[in-house]
Amino acid sequence: MVDKKDKQSNEDKEFQGQREDEKIILILKKYWFILFWPFVKGIVFLLIAVILLYTKSVGFYIFNSGPIAFLYLAWIVFWVSFMAYEYLNWHRDKFIITDHRIINIDQKSLFKRKVSELELEKIQDVSHEIHGMFATALNFGDVILQSAGSENIILSDIAKPAEMQDIVVKLVKEANAGPPVTVDELVDFIKEHRA
Repeated sequence: MVDKKDKQSNEDKEFQGQREDEKIILILKKYWFILFWPFVKGIVFLLIAVILLYTKSVGFYIFNSGPIAFLYLAWIVFWVSFMAYEYLNWHRDKFIITDHRIINIDQKSLFKRKVSELELEKIQDVSHEIHGMFATALNFGDVILQSAGSENIILSDIAKPAEMQDIVVKLVKEANAGPPVTVDELVDFIKEHRA
């Protein structure tokens, strides 16, 4: 049985798996321009279908032949579904930056999702890359987070990657800045480790 307090604390969380003492700093999405080319492609092929419909000879055959009408409608359904699929994948991709960790929710397809996370204390290097003319003009790119192990997270295709890099670097410094060592703790440490 779920405790009333547990149920209430789960409702207060902003994402599944959020820790009790964890505060969300940012929730990022991929830049909108990622949808531009799939949508242009889909719209062009839908426009071709509409233009073919209004061409006298082709339009006549489309609706007077069952198999051709079926193929025509399948073509339209395919391109509308293609654009909806691309939008849903873009919409479900998220990068969650908290005061403890960075979480990458990568929607691979409609029924496949990869979630990876990296604790802020484990991050050793933060860099950003911008590739291409459009990415440079619109200021979007990747922020690469590297750790000592093989764990790396790439915040791909996000807006203002240099600013995001600065934010992550500040969070990493805050996470690694523990309380200062007192003189007594230092003396005790030296006594314990003296040969």
